[in-house]
Amino acid sequence: MACGALVATATVWGDSMLVQAAPAPSGGRGTVLKDRVNVRSRADKSSEVVAQVSKGEALDVLERKGEWLHVALPPSSKCYVSAKLTKDGASTADAVNVRCGPNANHDIVGKLAKGEKVEVVKAQGEWSQIKPTAHCTGWIAAEYVELALPPPVVTAPAAALPASPAPEAPVPLGIKPVESEPEVHIKYVVKDGFLQTVKDESNPPATCELRTDEVGGRSYRIAYLETTEKNLVRYEGKHVRVLGNERWRKTDRYPVIAVERIDMVW
Repeated sequence: MACGALVATATVWGDSMLVQAAPAPSGGRGTVLKDRVNVRSRADKSSEVVAQVSKGEALDVLERKGEWLHVALPPSSKCYVSAKLTKDGASTADAVNVRCGPNANHDIVGKLAKGEKVEVVKAQGEWSQIKPTAHCTGWIAAEYVELALPPPVVTAPAAALPASPAPEAPVPLGIKPVESEPEVHIKYVVKDGFLQTVKDESNPPATCELRTDEVGGRSYRIAYLETTEKNLVRYEGKHVRVLGNERWRKTDRYPVIAVERIDMVW
């Protein structure tokens, strides 16, 4: 059975003076706290500015690295690809560089897979300005962004015990008593691995899985991947980073990640 496709997302980094970070998860959503905050190509104040974001603007955050946040590029970002490597709005080669300016001297902010669609804003000689894709990334300063924490998992309080326990009712022969739902732990995660279709397993909880790299000819399952999308051909066997809510029942050997986003790791 084919895997469901995961939604890819892009990331960027911005100046550390622009984001206010909570003691936050490694990924999630963030809100910009100042106007005209720079998003940069690298986690360095001297690197190129890819875009500027305004107070109140929301960003997808992949991870934190010191005083910088790795975030998805906003739609206003300036991204360019070589016109020679695109045709009819699609990449004609694999691992095509997306840069933050119209020549090869500008920093790389993403990659395109062969056949990946792009939206051209305008042509500039041998270069085309495009809207940022799911694989375009950058950095923003953590002090200028307020991170939203995922909602806590609320556990219902246990019922008070009766003064004297009532005798258990006999279970009629042939009827199996219904067991209570096992304990479930839920948390927001960002995990790297290699995406594969689940094979040689009957009734798996999902058709896709995240696995470790092969060591000595063997790899190991990290988690099942749950998604409603239907085209994961381009990610099969490739190194990816997935973000979403991880659900792990006490009785299960592996967790299931309800995927919100997937990124290629280059």
